[in-house]
Formats: sequence, C-alpha cells, structure tokens
Amino acid sequence: MAKPPDSTRSKYERAERAVRLAEMGDLEGAEAALLEAIELDPRNLDLYFNLALVEERLGDVDRAAEFLTTILDRKPTYAAAAARLSRLLARYEIEDLAVLIPSGLRAALNTPGIAHQPIVDATFDWLIEFDPNLEDGIARIEGGRTGEREMGREFVVPKTSDSLTAGLLQRCLASGILKDASAERLLTGIRAALLLDCPPSRFEDRGLTDFALSLIVQGWNNDQSWAVTREELSALDALTIDRAALLGGDRSATWDFIRLALYRPLDQILTPALDATEARRLKPRSVRELIEPQLQVAARQREAAARIPALKPLADATSLQVAGQYEAAPYPRWQSLHISQPGSLVRAIREQFAGRDLTRLDQPFDVLIAGCGTGQQALQSAAGYGPNARLLAMDLSRTSLGYASDMAGRNNIANVTFMQGDILDVGALERTFDIIECVGVLHHMADWRAGWKALLGRLSAGGLMYVGLYSAVSRRNLAALRDEAVYPGPGCSDEAARAYRRDLLLRDETTPGGELKISRDFYALHAFRDLVLHESEAHVTLGEIAVFLDENGLVFGGFTLEHEILADFLRTFPGSGTPGSIADWVAYEAANPSTFDGMYRFWVGRRN
Repeated sequence: MAKPPDSTRSKYERAERAVRLAEMGDLEGAEAALLEAIELDPRNLDLYFNLALVEERLGDVDRAAEFLTTILDRKPTYAAAAARLSRLLARYEIEDLAVLIPSGLRAALNTPGIAHQPIVDATFDWLIEFDPNLEDGIARIEGGRTGEREMGREFVVPKTSDSLTAGLLQRCLASGILKDASAERLLTGIRAALLLDCPPSRFEDRGLTDFALSLIVQGWNNDQSWAVTREELSALDALTIDRAALLGGDRSATWDFIRLALYRPLDQILTPALDATEARRLKPRSVRELIEPQLQVAARQREAAARIPALKPLADATSLQVAGQYEAAPYPRWQSLHISQPGSLVRAIREQFAGRDLTRLDQPFDVLIAGCGTGQQALQSAAGYGPNARLLAMDLSRTSLGYASDMAGRNNIANVTFMQGDILDVGALERTFDIIECVGVLHHMADWRAGWKALLGRLSAGGLMYVGLYSAVSRRNLAALRDEAVYPGPGCSDEAARAYRRDLLLRDETTPGGELKISRDFYALHAFRDLVLHESEAHVTLGEIAVFLDENGLVFGGFTLEHEILADFLRTFPGSGTPGSIADWVAYEAANPSTFDGMYRFWVGRRN
C-alpha cells in the first residue's frame, strides 16, 4: 500500500497530536498543533471545530465563536458547530462582536435541534452594533431626541429602510424573542408607524410586507408583550375586516389583517376565528404560508390537550388559581431546544453522586417531571436520560400540556407521557419513581413543604430528586415590587400587565424594578406574569431547605451552578468540599446575593 504524501502525513500527525495534548491538559500545545494542521489543510472544517473547542477551554470565547461562525459560513449544514455555538452563547457574552460572521449566524438560526434563542440574542447585538441605521435610531430614542413613533416613521414612510429588509433581522424576529430594551422601543415605534401611518398602497412594497410578517411572528413569540398607546388602541378598535374580501385576496383587507395581527393573536382578529382551511385562501403566498401553519399548530395543540388524561379533578384552591394563570398564559412558549445526547443526564448524575449505587439506571427506570409546564424541561430530560427512561410529565394546566405534547411530537421524543394533575394528589399514582424532577413549582403551592412531602411518597428507595425553589435572598427585589402603588397585581388584564412592564422597561437600572430588564423572563408577557405577577409564590431560605432535608432523611447532592461559581465557592470555603455544606452556602450567598439567579436548583437523595 502506498504511503500518503509527507504533507498529508504531517497534517494528520499534527491533528492526532493536538487530540493527545488536549486529553493531557496541554491546551496551548493542542492549539499550536491545530493551527499548524489548519495551515496545511485550510479547508478541513473538523480542524476548525476542534480548535474552537480548545479555545473555549482556554477561555478565549470570542475566538471560539469566530471559528464556529467561520465553519457555518463555509458549510451551513455543519450541525455540530451550530449546536456548540448555541451552547457557547448561552453561557458567555461576546466582547468583540466583530468576530461573528453574519452568514454563520444565519446558518445557525436555520439549524434544527438546537436552542435558537442564544443565537438570536447575539445576532441582535451584532445588528445593533453594525447596522448604522438601527444604531442611530436607538441612540436618538434613548437620548430623547426623537419619539418612538416618529423614529418608526423614518424607517417605513415613505419608503422602507434597508435595515428592515435585511434577511438576518427578519430571521431573528421569527426565531426567538428580542431581549433588548432599547431595540424593543425602536421596533415598537416602527410597529406603531405601520398601523397609523402606512396606507394600503405601501402593501405593494414586498420588503415592507416581509418585515411586517416577521414582526407578527415576534409578537407571537413574545405573547404581544410590547406596550400599546391609546392612539393605537383606538385605531385597532376602528379596524374592521370584510371576511369575504380578505379571503378573496383584496389587498386593502389583507393589509388591515396584517396590521391587526401585529397586535393581536389570530383567534382575536375575526369572529368566528379564522381557521386553517380558510387561511389557504389568503393572498399573497407569503401571508398564507405564515398564517396557515400557525393555525394548524394551534388546532393540533387543542386536540392534544383534550386527549390528555387527568389524575384527579383539581380541588385545592391555590392550585386552581395557579392552573387558571397557566391556562390563560402558558409558560414558557418556547420555540426550540437543545436535544441532548442520550444518556448524558445519567452520566452527569453518576458524577454528581459518585460512590452511590446507581445500577438501577442501567435498566429501564421511571422519572416523574412534577410540574412540567409547556414541556421544555421534560423533553430535554427525556432525551438526556435516554431510551431506558420512562417519563411521566404532570402539570395543572391542560393548555400547557397540549403545547408540551405537540412539541414532543415535533421533536420526535417518544419516551414521555403527559397527565393533568396536582402534586398534592400524586399519592393516587400507582407507581414509584427512581428520579423526580420538580423545578420552579413547589414555591407556587400554598405549602411548599406539603408538596415536597407528597412527592417523597412516590420516590422509590434509593431514589433521587432534582428540586428548584425560589431564593428569598435573590428575589427580595421582586417581593418589594408588590408593595408599590402602581403594581397591578396577579390576574390583571393583559393591557395592565403590558403597561406595568413598560413602566419597568423605562426605569433606570438603579431604580427598583429597572434591573429586571436583564432577566430572560422579562421580554415575553406570559413569562413576565410568571416573573412578576404570579398568583401564588413563596420565597425560601437555604436554612429552611436544610431543616426540611434533615427532617425527611434526605442528603444534599449539590447545586447546579456555573463551574466558575463552584470553583469560587471552594476557594472561599476550602474545607467544605463537594457539594459543600449548606451552612457554607448560606454564607456564600449572603456575600454574593445573585449567586442562584433567583432559584436554588439542587439534587437530593434518600439516605442509604
């Protein structure tokens, strides 16, 4: 057999050497070997991918992102690079946005099976920094030199700004939620100008129509969270649509339909609501192709919700209140998620509980997701635990469960079933579970301890629990808002919730409530209700958790936190070890109040 040329042997040798060096922990050496291999083989994208992994481990996040977007620029279907980029951007902020290649970002947004929101966040940041029109519009609004609607008119009247017809902006609006307060103000002004200042003749501008359609999707994504002025409300109330004209392709009726859809859910635009069969008659095609699938999804979710069995009728007063909130405002209404490698969660649990007998996870095992909401956590867990896991996902809200069931089908996740039920009634389940996950749920019950004890009654001997409870320390700012005179209260109308959110949006970050703009849950209305306007919530201390664990024979298994925080804790309390004593974590949180980002997430196990 002929030997490969020297140059070929050299690049393979360098690539293999880089892998060995990385495994040995010599990241600088691995970096040098990969750069040498790339110089010999500059079209080998696998080398760039490995180099991105090394750069991330070295802490050079910007360079890692540069290599990943370079890969996607050259090969848009390189799914591993898109997945890695999404995970990278979910954990870190890019300091020099110029390293990001926009065509690579677009490719990542088009990649299925990954979470798109981190890509959306970074892409919006890139657009705001490098699109001079967007940057100038935002600066003028922030500086008080131009009103929002006046600024919006400059973008759409009398002609459409090139910034709005850029495909990257439209793709971002359709792929996730805009989470930038200043950009939201600009786009709110543009939306107002579309409603109040654009005649039907502007509908002839395809670029403007395409932008308006992407803005409609943004409204779906954020649950119509943007504030609406009285002038806009009056204009919306005055709009009437001739159903026959709309379905007959009348352009004026279609433009009115688009303007209403910028502000209202599809089922509130016409009476009776438009259905998918009627939507097939809409013109032009771009409108039809946007609206018809959305109506089909809504119908599918309603049908899925109707099929879900109930454990018992809901009876607890607080549970009924909370169920009512999530029936009206299911949370979160997510669009995409990371599909974890099968078995990755099992491996993580083995590391978390090293030394504990976990052989039960080598064969079929049972998992309960108690309070699954719209299913994002449940589906990630179902994929991460792998095919041996049999998941039951339970929630109070049938609407939320319909969303979750539909998303399970869309993501081809088959090892999870859904049930409507109250945690207080889990004793009626005729099975026990090896793992129970209950994150972000117990603190919405009338008595979080009673809910937790009910779940322990269904935990098998030697079983594990993953729990999430609101931190009294890191959520004290939210508790204080409830005492404000302008606080609209749980159960307020959507209009009141939008107005209050707008009030907080305009507050300086140093003013109570103004800091909430950094929260990922601030930018969608259903999430905002969950964050600020919940029907029932308790805030818990680590001391209370420690007492509960001791009284119920549970062993603390450790918090889910960023590696940097865990490392800093061990430096601060070198004698505490892993997972650390709760007493030491109390002291650490007191010195670092934002440690837990609002919620303690931790593992516990039964004492052996």
